[in-house]
Amino acid sequence: MRFLEDTPIDGHAFIYANTEDIPDAEEFFKLVAEKLLNSAAIEKMTKAAEGTKSVFKQFTENVSEIKLWNIGVKLNQAEPPKYKSEFENLMQKLDTEEFKIIIMLDEFPVTIENIKNEQGEKAAISFLHANRGIRQQANKGIQFIYTGSIGLTAIAGRLNATATLNDLNVIEIPPLSTEEAIKFSKLILGEYKVECSGEIISYMLDKLKWLMPFFIQLIIQVLIDEYDETGKPLTKKSVDRAFLKSSTHRSNLYFENYLTRLNKSLPPKEAELAQFILMEIAIKNEMPKEALNKLENAGRVLEMLELDGYINFSLNAYRFNSPILRDWWRKHAN
Repeated sequence: MRFLEDTPIDGHAFIYANTEDIPDAEEFFKLVAEKLLNSAAIEKMTKAAEGTKSVFKQFTENVSEIKLWNIGVKLNQAEPPKYKSEFENLMQKLDTEEFKIIIMLDEFPVTIENIKNEQGEKAAISFLHANRGIRQQANKGIQFIYTGSIGLTAIAGRLNATATLNDLNVIEIPPLSTEEAIKFSKLILGEYKVECSGEIISYMLDKLKWLMPFFIQLIIQVLIDEYDETGKPLTKKSVDRAFLKSSTHRSNLYFENYLTRLNKSLPPKEAELAQFILMEIAIKNEMPKEALNKLENAGRVLEMLELDGYINFSLNAYRFNSPILRDWWRKHAN
């Protein structure tokens, strides 16, 4: 998403907003509006569609406080602004005949959880309906992309609000293929001028198993650190040492989010059950489906853990996707 924002296709504006810390619907729409109004694409948009200037001007006049080009705009109004309704109006009136707008909202599911925890389920459901209404009524040249570290469909399902998502296309991002992962690894190691043969890269990827870029980068960073210290070409023993280091406290910064987000996305009892299931799988390396299905409410929790990338199901058993996360979980998630 950041790449799209920095290198947009001609005639397109990609607007990125991370909404992870937003606990309120009005704050959400205010943030997204600010990101749009302050984006580098605005000048191009107003040149491509002259009428857009007046639409932006009207929007800022109708709200009492919003940051425009890092300057706080405050107007005297008797009542607080309604950012949702003004943003909805903005989406309907922007001239996108010659310029398309793609609004990319990162950690959107966490925002829903924040609203639910702060204001209750009714407010969270209302927020989902508001977003659907805006998508439905927005100018056809405007699109929305929602991403997050927890599954949006699972969150909506727990709120019995999956109907608010039925206009969206769900796209799963698979791991890299072996060929892609080899190319990816060579590019990173080459950037840091690290000597590493193709055989060692293949050995590393075989141990990783789940070829998501995050985990590849995690191991490669440890390997780069070793190379910087020794100046010697990397070996299989270097890779083995990197795997051991990656499951120590060194990786707490990266993996603690996998633990804490269970409490963000699940009710207390289900979060406790999820931690129990993950610890059982981590200790035993795999758990038969029959054994886990005996646990109360296991089905919904297992679905969430699969959707959010913790585990996978194959050959009638559940296993961690990442051996690194499994080993870290066994040592530190208690």
